[in-house]
Amino acid sequence: MNFKKTFLYLVILLLFNTNLRADSPNTWTDLYSDNDIKIEYKYTNCEYDDRYNQEFVILQIINLTNKSLTVSWNNQSWYDNKCVNCDEDRTNESYTEVIIDANQILTGDCSTQNNLRIFSKFSDSLENMPGIKKIVELTKFKLQNINISYE
Repeated sequence: MNFKKTFLYLVILLLFNTNLRADSPNTWTDLYSDNDIKIEYKYTNCEYDDRYNQEFVILQIINLTNKSLTVSWNNQSWYDNKCVNCDEDRTNESYTEVIIDANQILTGDCSTQNNLRIFSKFSDSLENMPGIKKIVELTKFKLQNINISYE
């Protein structure tokens, strides 16, 4: 009887973990969409040889039109539940503008340092990062004042 309960528990636990993986943050999640564009994001772990490994929020912008567009926004980022760039004085720092050709997709990645990725956290353990005392983590982000103009 005890073996059956343990086995049933393990099966349920395995099914639960499988469901969590299916909904993992490594899949694209809708962030914004209208008739012109669609913006999606996903969390990606980036491994580097020459620096600490990092997790980023990768943005993907899809141009749904047959015209080139300029897309701009202000990124607001909260680390450990504190917004680091919500003050009006920091608005210029958080401003982003990208040009996207007709029917094209722009996607951030690990190797290109641009506004299509948002630092989430260091993914190495503290023991492997001398000089780092605490790993701060992105707890929330918003793309504010999304503006689209035709080229």
